[in-house]
Amino acid sequence: MTARHDWLPGTRESQLNMAKVWVTTIQNRGSGWNIPPATVTELTAAIADADSILQTALSADRSPAITTECQRLFGILVEKMRFIKDRYFKTPPLVDEDYTALLLKVPDPTRSPRGIPKAQKTGEIGRAGTAMLILHYKYAEGTEGLADPHTDIACQVRYGVLPPPGVNPAGKDLAKTPAAPEELPVVFSTRRKKDIINFDPQDSGKTAYFDIRLENGNQGYGPWCPIFHAIVP
Repeated sequence: MTARHDWLPGTRESQLNMAKVWVTTIQNRGSGWNIPPATVTELTAAIADADSILQTALSADRSPAITTECQRLFGILVEKMRFIKDRYFKTPPLVDEDYTALLLKVPDPTRSPRGIPKAQKTGEIGRAGTAMLILHYKYAEGTEGLADPHTDIACQVRYGVLPPPGVNPAGKDLAKTPAAPEELPVVFSTRRKKDIINFDPQDSGKTAYFDIRLENGNQGYGPWCPIFHAIVP
């Protein structure tokens, strides 16, 4: 797998300059990053090799062989820089002044906002056993085109059970047929494609009502689907 170098400048001249700045900054910092002198010596040698071959590559003596050698030596330089960055620049962690001194980008702690889900999720209900229903999640018909994997992170599910006529509600039972999702007492979030809902044995024969909406993982919610229901087996 190719290593990512998002922190690395795009040109070889800039890479070489960054490496030189690192050596100076490390020497000025002293033992703060606990970088062994031998490692700094290796980086300095890699800088010298890369600097020399780059000058040749930019001259009239440039040839395919020199280009290949330039790629090889800069590869060595970048890997030594990557090793130092990953091994020594994390303990102690860099502060903003360190990032600036090392020509690295100062991290932005601000989290990118996530969009609000626009699609609608609903469910298909099947029987999974006594007092168990299985809930298969799917996009509501006509909203599939609004699906966005960056915002459709999970489903929020609400449900409750309504006793048969003439039976008094108990515990988390519903007192009447729900008209809004907020009336459903049990709520959970899921990233599964399906969930088995376990009811109490005494819930068998009752009507379970469900409602589902998408959430983006950052307290952003999509529209509720129409409330749907099934008899608890």
